Amino acid sequence: MSVRFFIALVLLLVSLLALFIALVATETALSVWQRLEAAPLWLQVSYALVLLGFAGFSVLVAWRWLRPRRRQERRETAKDLSETALQDSLLESASAGVDVGDVLEEIREQRRRKAAGEIHIALFGEVSTGKSSLVRALLPHADAPTDPRAGTTRQVRHFRWQADSEDVVILADLPGFNLEHDPGILEEARRAHLVIYLCDEDLTATQAQQLQRLRDLRKPLVLALNKLDRYSDSERQAILARVVAQSGLAEADVVSIQSGGREEIIRQLSDGSEHSENRNRPINIDPLIQAIQRHLDQDRALMESLRDTSVLLLASEKLEEARDQHREQQAADLVSRYSKRAIIGALAAVAPGSDLVIQSVLATRLIQELCQLYDVSVKEVQIESFLKLAGGKLRKMSALTLAIAGNACKAFPGIGTLSGGLLHAVAYGLIFDSLGRAAAQTLASRGELRPYPAVEAFEELLSENLASGAERFARIALKQSDRSSPS
Repeated sequence: MSVRFFIALVLLLVSLLALFIALVATETALSVWQRLEAAPLWLQVSYALVLLGFAGFSVLVAWRWLRPRRRQERRETAKDLSETALQDSLLESASAGVDVGDVLEEIREQRRRKAAGEIHIALFGEVSTGKSSLVRALLPHADAPTDPRAGTTRQVRHFRWQADSEDVVILADLPGFNLEHDPGILEEARRAHLVIYLCDEDLTATQAQQLQRLRDLRKPLVLALNKLDRYSDSERQAILARVVAQSGLAEADVVSIQSGGREEIIRQLSDGSEHSENRNRPINIDPLIQAIQRHLDQDRALMESLRDTSVLLLASEKLEEARDQHREQQAADLVSRYSKRAIIGALAAVAPGSDLVIQSVLATRLIQELCQLYDVSVKEVQIESFLKLAGGKLRKMSALTLAIAGNACKAFPGIGTLSGGLLHAVAYGLIFDSLGRAAAQTLASRGELRPYPAVEAFEELLSENLASGAERFARIALKQSDRSSPS
């Protein structure tokens, strides 16, 4: 009760103090105002200017203090995103043994397309929206099969098209429309100058999401609504208006077309039976051609600049991915090497407890080398904390680990008196494999060695890999014991 009374008293005093300050400020302001009324005009103006200057200075200081600051990483990314910087990174990565073949191929293809002066257009759309029919309408002699059944396009195909402006246009007809499971499809859009998205009705939720992903590429985009001849003029205009609102595109970039192709017609005969037949659909793709030509005429320089930046970023991402894969392989080799050393250390230990000393030193060195590989500075206390936490998890699983190691050893006859040492050697191989992989995963995903997440990953990996890894490490342990045993 006394604490609550004290808090209430403090709040009351603060309220009274605030009220007193407000009264004093009001009285002072009224007094100054009365004196200014009797003062000369120049004094009134000077005083007002001083107040405005002080208020403006206060707002400026507050804005500079509170405004969101650009991240240093963004400035560095923008600075480093250049062809010269990419070439330097390529040379550095190649000298380190990184496979940069995909990156070099991306750069070569970009230079080839630029030298040829080609305009590349990526054609997207879900199955059965008429992509192949549109290609056939643009290029009557192109080998683009049309079929009333869904999904006739199975692979990326490129077609050459001569525009009215004499520009050479390369149209990429892409299979289906699944950006999540096939990143190569999205890469084709990033290499293109312009993107066409084809659909045949109102946008579904999935189509709207996919269309937004294409818009995020910051490329000129034309949305073509196909087969709207099935609707009346009023219905067609209503669909166009809804799609413009859903897509967020300019009205000029949403067009209605008829790509032709074939459609299945079912007729009801007089005897009550049905008759099915295929017929050609009418063709009218002029609105799409006009929209493409408008972008070629008005946005040519912008399209080229956006394409160059997009491909440069794509090549940089591929280089980073190649680096990550190379580092993952180095980490895997490092973990494998130390797991083998742990097995040898367990077999070589003779004094009671000496294996613990050996393995502790090996574990510390393993974590240190992994941190060096991932260019992460780490303190000894972090390594000690991680190993201590891992030891705590391991004590709960030691019986299970040894049991599974024993079962693995039983698969190899003639072990003899070395079975006890082999059990511990196999167990240490399993432990070091999971320990190193857990540390590598944490360093790769978090950019630092965080003991608690790393030890959770260690426990999970050890549980998952006990059965699958035991026989592999048993073979290594047997091989090492045969080498060390007297002939």
